[in-house]
Amino acid sequence: MSLLEASGLEKSWNGETVFSGLDLKIEEGEKIGLVGPNGSGKSSLARIIAGHDEDYSGRVTRRPGLRVGYLSQRFERADAKTCVEVLLEPCFAVKGRLEAKAEALAGATDEDSSDRAAELAAYGDLLTEYEALGGDRAEELSRRILARSGLEAVADVATNLLSGGERSILSLAALLTGSPDLLVLDEPDNHLDFVGLAWLEEFIKRERRAILLVSHDRRLLDACADRIIELDGGSASHYTGNYSAYRLDKLARAAGQGERWQADRKRIERLESLVRRFAEIAAARPDPAWGARLRARRSQLEREKASAIERPRGEDARIKVAFSTHESRSDFAVIVEGYGKAWGDRLLFQDAGFLIRPGERAAIVGPNGSGKTSFLKDLVACCQEAPCLRWARGEPIRVNPGLTLGYCAQDMGTFRAGRSVGEEFEELGAKPNEAYRLLKLYLFDRSILGKEVSALSGGERSRLQIARAVFLGADFLVLDEPTNHLDIGSREALEEGLDNFAGTLLAASHDRWFLARSIGKIIAVEGGSFVEYDGGLSEYWPRASWSGSSPRKGIEGRAAAIAFSRGSQRDGAAAPDRAGIERRITSLELEKEELVQASARCASRRDFERAGKAAAKARRVSSTLEKLYAVWLSLSG
Repeated sequence: MSLLEASGLEKSWNGETVFSGLDLKIEEGEKIGLVGPNGSGKSSLARIIAGHDEDYSGRVTRRPGLRVGYLSQRFERADAKTCVEVLLEPCFAVKGRLEAKAEALAGATDEDSSDRAAELAAYGDLLTEYEALGGDRAEELSRRILARSGLEAVADVATNLLSGGERSILSLAALLTGSPDLLVLDEPDNHLDFVGLAWLEEFIKRERRAILLVSHDRRLLDACADRIIELDGGSASHYTGNYSAYRLDKLARAAGQGERWQADRKRIERLESLVRRFAEIAAARPDPAWGARLRARRSQLEREKASAIERPRGEDARIKVAFSTHESRSDFAVIVEGYGKAWGDRLLFQDAGFLIRPGERAAIVGPNGSGKTSFLKDLVACCQEAPCLRWARGEPIRVNPGLTLGYCAQDMGTFRAGRSVGEEFEELGAKPNEAYRLLKLYLFDRSILGKEVSALSGGERSRLQIARAVFLGADFLVLDEPTNHLDIGSREALEEGLDNFAGTLLAASHDRWFLARSIGKIIAVEGGSFVEYDGGLSEYWPRASWSGSSPRKGIEGRAAAIAFSRGSQRDGAAAPDRAGIERRITSLELEKEELVQASARCASRRDFERAGKAAAKARRVSSTLEKLYAVWLSLSG
């Protein structure tokens, strides 16, 4: 029997249907990725599956005795209790009820014997629950779970002293104390730095129990998911394989649907023309036969319309990002020399520096709390100085005075409290109609102009910041965690916009997919200094080291791994060398990405035949790469 089966699920919110007619099944050991645009109902579905939301229509059947562990997006716990005490709370709560029940049974008299059997049964149930939570060995098991979660060093530290990433991992560790059969994880990657993401990825891959994973982290979905469920437009689509397989399959499906939609549309247009002609003839001739023919054609037209394929959604529901194509001709964009920064008694940076040239795409990476955001704020403050001060000799941060800044802040600090969207853009020099025409490209309607920025969701404010940078015509983008709060479609649209950006980019991000695609140089925060790695994420990741901890080399294997091409064997190569393998696979990965983008562009232009051909070719390249990765892994030992 399946762990869980759901059929005909329907969820409404404030009178509007979120999704309907949704069916799904979860088997033992499956790793399912749940994806979809912001607001599509992913968290609602996760809560229904976990049993935390009963306000829905449809049926959910769970295997008898199924234990579900649910991780919400927010872990609010931050008090004086230690990590061990947090994990022990459920067991201690059951133990208290067990002791109270035992005391009640011991004090019962013979007159209470009619209820004694029921009380003994309840006591037995509590005892079973207590043992399932570890019983008298609960503390030993809790410490073992914390060690497995990488929190052994902070086991006796109060939760209010933990970082956001450590609290996220602790909340996941707390689920394991109940020995669940199914884990429902709603964006567990929130607040995690590289080390936390590496741990989470390895944890999910090692787990034998079933996992439903809600995430926008494409690298995590690629590494861990066996299949993908996409929620969009109120319905669910199911795809076999990881995120990359889903991405290609979705393009191919959309192209096929588009071709069928075009064929149906042409057939309907011909019928409509015929109906109009028959109507003219029937009006001109008082012949009952022509009236009958007209009614028959109208009936045929209605049947064709009812059975016609819906137009594929394609890229219509995605934001459209178009950054400046202006190129700077200066020698330097940013020079950092002798930079220092302290936070209270803690020294973040000392005599740190790096160089960015015009047109470079760099990212600052490092563990949470290492000072990335603090540095970017100092950089932005320098950009806002008078041109002569931005380039003054002797200053630790120098920014080319000819650059126009576009800043996307992690805390949305580019907007002022109490101001409406319209007021913010008016101050930038945009008239209402001009602002609306721009914001429409970022999925906003006209009402957005009157709304206070503070009332918008995180995703809406992230899109608003991107729109602001585009309006300013920025040729120097400073992006602090730019993909936070964005759904996958918006992340991909941002990356596509950056593909055509001719200016200089400096970002801080933990999004490995974004870093691998859009960044060519990594500036790592290590020991209070900046260490530069040319070559991007694949060059940096295997050599990364911080806080005495290094992520395992194999975790990012597919980003750096390159496999041997059959073509080189045909060319007479006796044995593959790793350098040649890496060059070959880099070319194939770029070809696949270009084909994926070409398919999406063709679909948006309704050229579904070419979209289908590009998607099919991308799938063939992807299949070849799978074989080549296997060869590379065998060479890696």
